[in-house]
Amino acid sequence: VANSPRRRYVESVLLSTPPWVDRAHLIALVKAQVWESEMNGEQYVLDHIVPLNHPRVCGLTVPWNLKIIPKTVNDSKGNHWCPEQMDLFE
Repeated sequence: VANSPRRRYVESVLLSTPPWVDRAHLIALVKAQVWESEMNGEQYVLDHIVPLNHPRVCGLTVPWNLKIIPKTVNDSKGNHWCPEQMDLFE
């Protein structure tokens, strides 16, 4: 991790994961993301619905704040957030 170009992001993910979160659920999400990539022949990633670092919000790495989406979609959306996105949680 120390030499990774994504070091700051990896550190943010680790720091934003509360100690009470079910790690088995997070591992299951990672396995589902890998499976999705293999089945579709396209790279999929785990996306934070509420971003980890943003001037208006600070999300957590918890199962209900993650979704599996194509990497191309994740790369194009950037670090955008608007309060209306809270509708996604209802």
